[in-house]
Amino acid sequence: MRNKMEQFKDMDAQLIDEVGKGNQAAFDILFSKYNNKLYASLLAFTKSQDLAEDLTQKTFIRVWKKIETFRGDSSLFTWIYRIAINLAKNEFSSKQAKNQGITDNIDDTYDLESSVSSPESHAIETESMQAVMDFIASLPTDLREAISLREFDGKSYEEIAQITGSPIGTVRSRIFRAREEILNFMKEEEIYG
Repeated sequence: MRNKMEQFKDMDAQLIDEVGKGNQAAFDILFSKYNNKLYASLLAFTKSQDLAEDLTQKTFIRVWKKIETFRGDSSLFTWIYRIAINLAKNEFSSKQAKNQGITDNIDDTYDLESSVSSPESHAIETESMQAVMDFIASLPTDLREAISLREFDGKSYEEIAQITGSPIGTVRSRIFRAREEILNFMKEEEIYG
């Protein structure tokens, strides 16, 4: 009996083949299979619901147009995720992203209600968490990407290396530097977790 991972890969291979032939129903299945996972990853990376939705749509348009370029060197989701992150990086470097800024929605990333004892402490904690999220959004793209994949998506160092196309040592270094910068920021701002 074949394991589930092999069945999963076979299903992806069939979807890739059918989408490559222009089969809209197969693309709809592929979209349904990966849409929510990709959106969640992009939301963790961008901290903006609107931008994450927009990038998710752009990513799947690119997948539809470029499916024949998938070589199978990685999983289908890893390939889709790389497309999404490249689009996100382009978005961050554009004037539009710089002018609009990336807005955070703290309610989507952190449940404050469970750890708050008063309205005053809730306000302080919300403000502090917002400041930390704003700081993370301001990190250089390579650091922000690595820390987002590790802390928000729960990816392993090996998975992050594969997704970003970087050596594992580089991934470890980026995560270490991002954590160090976040901790220094929290010390400077007197934010304590």
